[in-house]
Amino acid sequence: MASDIAALYVRVSTEEQVDGYSIDAQLDALREYCKFRRISISKEYVDAGRSAKSIEGRPALQELLLDAAQGRFQIVVVWKLNRLARNLKDLLHMLKLFNKYNVSILSLTEDIQTDTAMGNFLVQMLGAAAELERAQICENVQLAVQNRNQQGKWNSGNMVLGYRWHKNPEPGQPQLEIVKEEAKLVRTIFEMYAGGLGLKAITNRLNAESFKTKKGLTFCIAAVRGILTNPNYIGKIRIGTSLKRTGSDIEVQLVEGEQEPIIPQELWDKVRLRFEERNGSPDRKPNRAMPLTGLLKCPQCGSAMVAGRSKSYRKDGTFRLNHYYVCSSYTNKGFVACRQNSVRAGDIEEWFFRHVRELVIKPDLLNRVVAGVNAKRNTDRKPLEDERRRLEKEIATFEHRQQRCFELYEDGHIDRNSFIERLNELKEQKAVLQAELKEIKEKLSDPLTESVDAERIRSALLQFRKLLQTAPIKQQRRLLRGLFDKITLPPDRNIQKAVIHCSTALQHLQLSDMGEETWKTNNKLA
Repeated sequence: MASDIAALYVRVSTEEQVDGYSIDAQLDALREYCKFRRISISKEYVDAGRSAKSIEGRPALQELLLDAAQGRFQIVVVWKLNRLARNLKDLLHMLKLFNKYNVSILSLTEDIQTDTAMGNFLVQMLGAAAELERAQICENVQLAVQNRNQQGKWNSGNMVLGYRWHKNPEPGQPQLEIVKEEAKLVRTIFEMYAGGLGLKAITNRLNAESFKTKKGLTFCIAAVRGILTNPNYIGKIRIGTSLKRTGSDIEVQLVEGEQEPIIPQELWDKVRLRFEERNGSPDRKPNRAMPLTGLLKCPQCGSAMVAGRSKSYRKDGTFRLNHYYVCSSYTNKGFVACRQNSVRAGDIEEWFFRHVRELVIKPDLLNRVVAGVNAKRNTDRKPLEDERRRLEKEIATFEHRQQRCFELYEDGHIDRNSFIERLNELKEQKAVLQAELKEIKEKLSDPLTESVDAERIRSALLQFRKLLQTAPIKQQRRLLRGLFDKITLPPDRNIQKAVIHCSTALQHLQLSDMGEETWKTNNKLA
């Protein structure tokens, strides 16, 4: 071994480490060992503030692997194997590379060297044990959360409007306390709903008076509903959820919590009763297909327009339903975000399909559509693939941050409450990204179809309206989005001046009542 040349590798997950794990402490121990064994040191590789969750993201380790391939050393000396990797997959990957380059690993504190069969076996066993330990830590944390819930302990950190949780309360200061102004707002929301106002009306009032959520955001209908259904406000803790990962329903239970109630039980019961009454009312969803949902854009804010309806009462007491497209921002956040900007569904749909039929009787337009549809087979997936990669990268970042939390907790740098609070925050943010990724993957799962000819397009367009009326709503919208990006309206919502924007694959063609010349490409070709 005296003739071997060594590379020293050290890593810490934070800049502040306890004695024995710090960069200086690790390097001192490794240098002393090499000096004692008369091993020459080629280079010292240091990853400061880096997690060992994966090989990526550790520049010093990447450099070490490159140098190993060039034969610059024959042995890698580490203070402990978990400095190299904390999961078995990465550890085995590095073992394979080092064996290929005739490089062994020596763990100083574990007295293991991989240049023997027994050493390799021990490394793999230790890696598997470390991975199992981390899985157990995760399970233990989940069990700890469940146990705290069953005991009525607070597990929501500072995520609930009306309460403030202190990580490290000062002497005499409670760890959980009511925030008077926020609690007053919570009571107002409950009283408004119990008094007859709907979720949207309450959202409008809150935003009009510039109130904000716990995260400092504008209120939306979902945020108001979340407050009205949160049992924390009556001093309870919810155990369980409506769905588990397996998809099976489980019973949701409420237990007495340690927090002081903000809402009296009587007011809570009134709100529950009103929710039940509204849930038992007839389906409020439109009873007709609204194929232009999402395609039609609000002329004021540019948001997608969604289905809406109203009732017109006759003299005999009967009524008829009027269907509209209305701004989604207004629907979700109220008039502070935008206005209703309603457009009669029948009028805009008749205008749209009339222009689609024009494609059939105008050969030059039809030929351009055919060329665009065929080109689309090779181009429409790229933005979706780019978005998928972006979301996967962001999710991987959250996984890295979650692993960092585990490491800090495992090494004793944060207490359990801080660990649980931060982990819950990360899980909530990650869930939003995962939902977006799922939607992108569903779009990407649609099979690419074969090229089409003009006659096939002509036949399809002739039956377009009929196909949309008989197809499920999701297929209707998918068919439309295959050819069209959006429909824009002028500020006065004059349908006759609306413009249909074809998809990028169809060369940005546009169609409106201003004549055939409005079908143009980016190069202004008629």
